[in-house]
Formats: sequence, structure tokens, C-alpha cells
Amino acid sequence: MTKLCFVMIIRKWKKIDLKDKDTQNFERESFKDKILRELEASKQVSDEEVDEFDQVSDNLRATDNTLDENNIADITLNESDLIHNKSQSASDIDKLSEDVVVEEQKPRLEKKAEMSRKPRESQENLKRSAKKASKRLAGKIIAVVALILFVVGGATAYFGYRYLKSELQPYSTTDKTIKAIAIPKGASSKEIGDVLQKNKIIKNATAFKYYTKLKSLYGFKSGYYNLSPNMTLTDIAKTLQKGGTEKPVAPVLGKITIPEGFTIDQMSTKVSENAESKSEKTPFSKSDFLKVITDQNFINKMKTTYPDLFASLPDPSSGVKYQLEGYLFPATYEYTKNSTMQSVVEEMIAAMNQNMAPYFEEIKAKNMTVNEILAIAALTEKEANNDADRRNVAQVFYNRINGDMTLGSNISILYAEGKLGEKTSLADDAAVNTKLDSPFNLYLNLGYGPGPVTNPSLSAIKAAVEPTANSYLYFVADVTTGKVYFSETQDEHDANVQKYVNDKLTKNSSSN
Repeated sequence: MTKLCFVMIIRKWKKIDLKDKDTQNFERESFKDKILRELEASKQVSDEEVDEFDQVSDNLRATDNTLDENNIADITLNESDLIHNKSQSASDIDKLSEDVVVEEQKPRLEKKAEMSRKPRESQENLKRSAKKASKRLAGKIIAVVALILFVVGGATAYFGYRYLKSELQPYSTTDKTIKAIAIPKGASSKEIGDVLQKNKIIKNATAFKYYTKLKSLYGFKSGYYNLSPNMTLTDIAKTLQKGGTEKPVAPVLGKITIPEGFTIDQMSTKVSENAESKSEKTPFSKSDFLKVITDQNFINKMKTTYPDLFASLPDPSSGVKYQLEGYLFPATYEYTKNSTMQSVVEEMIAAMNQNMAPYFEEIKAKNMTVNEILAIAALTEKEANNDADRRNVAQVFYNRINGDMTLGSNISILYAEGKLGEKTSLADDAAVNTKLDSPFNLYLNLGYGPGPVTNPSLSAIKAAVEPTANSYLYFVADVTTGKVYFSETQDEHDANVQKYVNDKLTKNSSSN
């Protein structure tokens, strides 16, 4: 019966356990208290069963007096065993309840330990994740900073280059205004740049300093310079290297270029052309030029100013077309707002005097005149196109004069006919009128002629003063190449003329 009670308690406990798991009271009441409460209930049930058992025993004693004392003892023993078993059951239940409590709390402890471990692991994971995130963020920041530096650096370099390139350009490509700029003595490149920047000739003084240093442009001189905002830094630097004037001079408005070997008639058309601009004209005209050239008062003034040059100037009655023919040096001349046609012509005469000055004494020593030298120089200018040929041609002319021979130059006849300088064919040149009645017909007249037929270059003048010694009396130029062939006899000369002139003229005419 004791066993039955124990089993009933256990079954009932299981039911109660299952029931209490579904209730909130289970969370507030310990497992041990539940067992004790159920045990009290079972005890009540056992006491009723014991009372029932006692009643049955009394009945048995009443009906069966044959039971001996041993049986009664057994029953008593059984009753004691039942009580002992009840006590033992309660002890077992207490132990069991403790084990169950331990088993119940074990998952909780494990869960608590696991929960305690998980925060630590989570904290470590969070730290590792934070470190990784920090590294990723640092990498991104470095990449962004590097990109920003690259972009900023590239932009700085680009705009810096654009700025520097702009600063090296002329101050204004359209402003041609000439300004008189004073450069102090002993001024450095930076100080010169400051002066130029202040006067709006250049954009940046520092850029000028480093540009001239990079290009090895140095040796700038003091003085007054006429500079323009449209000039490049190189042009400005090279102008400063030449040296300025002690006093300001009028700004240059333009230039007149006279080519070598031009006649006065040809020059009269060039004086109206501005060499610096095809669209702009000079303030001078052909009539202005010719008026000055033929002005006797002006000529007399020049003879007084340049006596060595004009010591043998031909007389108007000598048959010359222009007295000053051959005495105007071919070069480029600047003009200003103060320039006049007379002042420009005087510059040309002054330039001829300057180039002839080294030879005045030598010319006298040769027992020759300046007019004769210029006459020979004018012819050699047109007869040959290089220094070597010119020196030989000049000597041929001297050989023929010394041999009482005429010079026999087609150039002088073309000049007399007014065709020199005009475009003529080879046939026209070969068919010149050697019978022309003119003092410039050097086929008929001995000597140098009345005067020069062109305004010769310095190269031609040197050839006339210092010719190459030879014994030639004749020369002819190849009509296709310009090469000059020299000979000592008439027969050799005729053969050269046939070969280098007539045959080629015939070939050209037949091909046409």
C-alpha cells in the first residue's frame, strides 16, 4: 500500500508538473514546495486508508479469533513498515526533489553561463567588427584624401600651367601703341620687369624675370626704349640687349624697305608701303619722294653735309636721270609721326655715307672717284648674284676700261630705255638696242657712264673696291641658272653666248 501511495504521488506530481508548466505560478513557486504540498495531500489519503485498514482488522479479529499473535505481530509490523515506508518515501521524495531541482536549475545555470559567455563573445566580436570597420573606414578616408589631393594637385598644375602660359603672352596682341620706356642704369631683370609691368608692356614682372633667365637672355642696357604691348617677351628682351637712347625718341609707326639694286623709280613706289603691314600705308607717296630727289636745294644741302660722298656727284647736264641715283643705300628705315619724306631720304644718304666711309681713302689711292666705284658696283649688282662672281665681273670691267674697250653691258641700256627693274623676257634682254643714242649705252660709249644705274648693296660696293684679279675680258651668264662664264677672247665668248644663251633661247621657244 505504501508503494501504491508513492506511485500515486509520483503520477500526480507529473500531472501537476505538466499543468504547472503552463501556468505563471510555476515561475514563482519552487519545485520543492510543490512536492511537500503534494506529500501532505498524500499523507491525508494514507491516514484514511490506515483507518480503513484498522476497521478491516477489527472485523477480521471479530470473525476469526484463530489468528495468532504472530499474525497480529505481522500486521503490526506491516503497519510499522508502512509508517517507516511513508517516512522513507518522504525522505526519498525530498532527495528526489533536490535532484530534480538541481536538474531543473542545471539548464538554467548552463543557459546563464552560456548567456554570460555569449555577451563576452559578442563583445569580442563587436570589438573585432569595430576594428575591421575602423580599418575599412580609415582605408576609405585615405583613398578619399588621396583622390582629393590628386584632383587638387592636377587642377593646380593645369591652371598653373594655363596661368603661366597666359602671363608669358604679349600684354595685348592688338595694341600697337608705342611707348617710350626708361630703363634705369644697373637695373636687375626683376626691376626691369617691374618697370615694364607698370607701363603695361608685359603682364607679369616675375614671369619676365624667370623667362629671360630660362632663355639665357641677359645683358640688358639702360636708356630709353620704344616698346609696344603687342611685343613678345623675346622681342622685348632682345631690344633691351641692343641698348636704348639717352633721350626719348618718337615711337616708330612703321618701316620702309628698299631692296638691293633698286632704281630710284622703283624706290618711289616702295616708300608708300609699310613693311610691317600689308594693309597699312605709310604717310608718304611716290610724288613726295621724287620731289625731294629732284630738289636741288636739298641736294646742295646734302653735298655740304656729306662732302666725301658727294665729291664726284654727277652734274645734271651729264645726262643722268637722277643725280642721287646710286647714292641711296638699300635697307629698312623706320618712320615716326615726326618723320618727313626729306628726313627719310636723308637717312638713306647717311646710310650710304656710313657704308662707303671705310673706302674713301682707298678709292682716292686707286685714283678713282666715288661715282666711278658706285657705277661699277651698280652694274655688278645686276650682272652677278653672288660675291665671287661679282668680284670677277668688277675686274672684267676694269680690264676692259684699261684696254680702251667699252663695258658692253646690257644693264645700262635697259636703264636708259626705262626697262631696268621691269619684268623682261630672256629674248628682250638678248635683243637690246646696242645702237641706242644714250650716254648710258656702254656699247658705244667708253668709260663708266654718267653715273650709277642702280642703288647697289654693300656686297657690290666691296666687289667694286676690292675685285678679284683676273685677265678676263668677257663674261656671260647662263640664262637658266645664272651662273657666269668668263673668257679672255672674243671667240671663247661667242661660243659661250651660243651655248648658254642662244641655244637655250631656241630650245625654250620651240618648246612653247
